[in-house]
Amino acid sequence: MTDDKIKVLYIAGSGRSGTTLLARLLGELDGFVNVGEAARYLCDGNMQARQAAKHVPCGCGRPIFECPFWSEKVRLMPAELSHEGARMVRTRRFPSLLMASRASRVPMQYRAILSALVGIYREIARETNCRVIVDSSKHPANALLLSLAPEIDLHVLHVVRSPRRVVASWSKKKAYLVAQPARKIIALWWADNLLSEALKIKARSYRRVRYEDFVKDPGKCVQQAAADVVENAPPVSFINNAEATVRRQHTLAGNPDKLEVGKIRIADGNDTLAGALKWFVNLSTFPLLLRYHYWPGSRGGGSERSSPQLLKTNNSVSGGQPVA
Repeated sequence: MTDDKIKVLYIAGSGRSGTTLLARLLGELDGFVNVGEAARYLCDGNMQARQAAKHVPCGCGRPIFECPFWSEKVRLMPAELSHEGARMVRTRRFPSLLMASRASRVPMQYRAILSALVGIYREIARETNCRVIVDSSKHPANALLLSLAPEIDLHVLHVVRSPRRVVASWSKKKAYLVAQPARKIIALWWADNLLSEALKIKARSYRRVRYEDFVKDPGKCVQQAAADVVENAPPVSFINNAEATVRRQHTLAGNPDKLEVGKIRIADGNDTLAGALKWFVNLSTFPLLLRYHYWPGSRGGGSERSSPQLLKTNNSVSGGQPVA
């Protein structure tokens, strides 16, 4: 990476929305490196403890502290800072992080943890000589933290998936990821997606894509996301229609699918809901079902791209309401 600023493509959204898969494909691009959920993992001591107890490995298959890529880097984030991050960088702290991002200087309470995180990113950029670091931490609060750093050039890719598919996917245990109740997942789906939309006012670029549209043309989606960050998007020869060839990547946290290598299938899966639970999800997510074009009979979909400057211009035309 030759630029003084570290280009970070942050994948935001709700869990089980295809973020791990999309990050892996972006990580196969020339000049891109996928670090998984590094921003969240490194800044959350509680998450580190939970994953250590479950023996969650790096994407290369080794334990984190035995991985040649991560073993030294994770030590650059002192334990006391990661535990402080578990308290300071959370969804409930989003408003205070947003207010902090308006200040001309990084607020004192975030300086130490942000400095350590930027230092790790800079070491990754130096070691890999990459142009872009892909981080799939999903949580909007971690993206806001990154936006505070003058050294970071933040780009956001917001991935949305039908809440019916998300709830159905979380209803089943998947390796080290335990099943979760529908009410909890619906609340997280609301919060993660709404707050991810708010990131458009802080990111250099923002693109929203539905997972269902991504699986229809993954190559196009990957190239569009890359083009938001670099002038000329690298080729995607490793993607052939609904199939891709991926290598092992050094990724923190994330879905256990990160361990699959070789030829992988890109599909929407067959997770479905029926009966009362389906209607409960429909009714409790109805406003965003309409916004994201998931309600039966609605039209549209696709993706959205904007920049802070363009958004501001559109807002002034539309009476101050965000343009979708």
